[in-house]
Amino acid sequence: MRDILLMLRAPDPELDDVVRRQLLIQSAEAARVSNLLGFGLITTAVTVLALGGAPIGGLIGWAVLRVAWTVFFHLAAPAWITGPARDPSGPPPQRLAHRFTAAQIVAGATWGSGCLWVRPDAEHASLVAVPVAVLMLANAANLLFCSATPNTYRAFHASICATGAVGLLSQGNWALTAFVVFGALGAPPLARYGYQQVAGARLLARQNALLAEELRQERESAERVNLRLSELNVELQHRATRDPLTGLPNRSLFFDHLTSALRRSRESGRAVGVVFFDLDHFKQVNDKLGHGAGDDLLRHVAGRVTGVLRSSDVLARLGGDELVILLATRSGTEEFARVAERVRQVLEAPFDLAAGPVRISSSLGLALDDGHCTAEQLVEYADVALYRAKQLGRNRSVLFQPAMLDTT
Repeated sequence: MRDILLMLRAPDPELDDVVRRQLLIQSAEAARVSNLLGFGLITTAVTVLALGGAPIGGLIGWAVLRVAWTVFFHLAAPAWITGPARDPSGPPPQRLAHRFTAAQIVAGATWGSGCLWVRPDAEHASLVAVPVAVLMLANAANLLFCSATPNTYRAFHASICATGAVGLLSQGNWALTAFVVFGALGAPPLARYGYQQVAGARLLARQNALLAEELRQERESAERVNLRLSELNVELQHRATRDPLTGLPNRSLFFDHLTSALRRSRESGRAVGVVFFDLDHFKQVNDKLGHGAGDDLLRHVAGRVTGVLRSSDVLARLGGDELVILLATRSGTEEFARVAERVRQVLEAPFDLAAGPVRISSSLGLALDDGHCTAEQLVEYADVALYRAKQLGRNRSVLFQPAMLDTT
């Protein structure tokens, strides 16, 4: 009891429109259920009063009035109150609450009018207790169902008690009138207590929902950030290991592949070699057609050479017009020579650039691992062979021989 008194003195929760709409929907739907339960109360009251000798005409009039209002409210409430309350862009909850309050005033008046419709004679005056009991039951039901909107309940309660009190006074039942008035004074605090309980629960649920939504949004934001960081990491890795012009592996990635290939070749017995080549007279293309044409030519060269290589071969750009191919095979020097010749021949065909057609040739240097070379040494030997190919007139491939080191 002490806790109830403390709650009655506590301030009402400060609610936003979302919670107010939820409470209004809850009360309106509960009131519809309460109205349907009213059919049982009406049937019980009419039966007892009829058996006790109450005037049939008054009973029928009161019952028809109550049934008509019950049916009307049950059909009209969804479109008049509940439906608009579910629409965030609909009327404000205060206006809908006024509609609901007006409906409950009418409902209370129809219940309380039982004491006006049913007026027993002096012999059956004790039958007045039945309408009073119906009034109290209806009050209790609405206190239970509609406490989420206390003002609406108070309006219903005041209407039913005022109408009932007038009817009882007109019959001279002062004692019962005092009982009804006492009920009218005692019920509103209980309604406020119920409202505080329900509104507080709704407010807590609303706050939890908002918190859950914030956490969900934060989680989604973190996931987007992580995804973006992952994408940036992939992009940075790509930039760190790829040539930005051709998309081919750059020097760093190529030497990683070559070092790994040499290590595997010592274990598997496969031969590893390098084809180092550049474009003959590439500077003239830049001088005559511009550096944009030179970049375009390098992209076309990368595409053509890639097209004649195997999936296991690695083509990389070391810088400028210098490109290098990593090859691994069990066939030895002959296959390296065939690959180099395919590359040389495919580059002889004209290139259709945006700046105009271009014909070029290439010089290629081949170096085969002897089982003791490092990655840097193997590329250096291929570069020596490339230099010898240029000395011999360009547009050809030359296999590295150790004797070439003495003449460079």
